[in-house]
Amino acid sequence: MKLNLKMVGTNYRVLSLIAVMGFAFSFCFLTSVNEAQARAYYFSRGEYVGDFVKEKETGRIWYIDPVESRRYQISENDDKLFERLMSLAQVKTWPQILSAASVDEDRVVPQSSRIGLMGIVHDENNPELLWHIQKKAYKRQALTSREDVLKYVKGAVEVDGKNLEEYPIHYSDFEYVIEDPKGGEFPVTEFASTTGGKHITVNLKEQRMRAYENGRLVNTFLISSGKYGFWTQKGLHSVLAKLPVVHYAWTYSKDNPNNYDLGDVPYNLRIYPHTYIHYAYWHNSFGRPMSHGCVNVNLANIKWIYRWADEGVPVLVY
Repeated sequence: MKLNLKMVGTNYRVLSLIAVMGFAFSFCFLTSVNEAQARAYYFSRGEYVGDFVKEKETGRIWYIDPVESRRYQISENDDKLFERLMSLAQVKTWPQILSAASVDEDRVVPQSSRIGLMGIVHDENNPELLWHIQKKAYKRQALTSREDVLKYVKGAVEVDGKNLEEYPIHYSDFEYVIEDPKGGEFPVTEFASTTGGKHITVNLKEQRMRAYENGRLVNTFLISSGKYGFWTQKGLHSVLAKLPVVHYAWTYSKDNPNNYDLGDVPYNLRIYPHTYIHYAYWHNSFGRPMSHGCVNVNLANIKWIYRWADEGVPVLVY
C-alpha cells in the first residue's frame, strides 16, 4: 500500500490547527470560568471580611467572619470571648500561617506570594493558639487569651456604621430586633412545624420581605415580585441553594418583547426551580411588581439577606 505523504501532511496540519483552536478555546473558557469564580468570591465576601472593625458612632467592635460574612461583637463583658473566636477559627497548616509575616517583622509579603489567608485561624496541631491574619497588611498576630484579644482590638479599623449594615449580626451583647413599619403579623400557622430558627416571608400584597430569627423580626424591606402574567408562585418554599453569580437569560419566542438577557447577577437565593431571590440592578422600583417571577431586591438588602439566610431556611410567599 502506498502512503500519500501530501495527504498525511495536510491531515497533520488540520489536526494541529484543531488542537491549537481547542487549546485556545479551553484557555478562554477556563479563564472566563476563573474570572466568574473570582467575581463570585468577591461578591459573596465584602470589604471588611477577616478584620476587626470599630463603629465610629457607637464604639462597638466587631469581628467580620470571612467564612459567612457575618459579624460577631467583641465585648469586654463577654467571658466566653476567646472561646467564641476559637469556634470561628479556620484550621490551617503551620506553613500556611507562616506565609504571613509577623507583626514584629519588617518583612513585606508581595501580593503574588499571598495565599488569601485572612481572619482568625489556628494551626491544626495547636488549636489553643489563635492567629489573626490582617487582610490588607498580611501580618499575623498571636492571640492566647481574652485579654490578648481585648488589647489587640484597640487598634481596630474605624468605619461608619452604615458600612457594616450589610453584614448580619450573628452574635452581640444586645438584642437585635427592628420594628415592622407595616405592623404585619408573623404567619404562625404556616410555620407551625418550624417556628424556631430563621424564616423568611414575602408578602406579595405589601411587596415586602421580612426576615425572622427565633420569632423576632430582624430585617424588613421592599421587594419586587412577578408582574402581571408572570406571578411569583405562592406557597411554602425554602432556600435550596446560595449562588454567588447567576446569568439570567430567557427567550420566549423570536422578537418577543419579554425576552431578556441580564448578564451575570450577584447574590442569588434559589427558592424554587427557576425562581430566585436576587439582586436587580436594572430598576429601582422596589415596592411594586417588576419581575418575571423572581423576587427582586436592591443591592444593600440582597447583600444582607444573602449572607443571613442559610440553605434550608423556610420561605413563605403569600
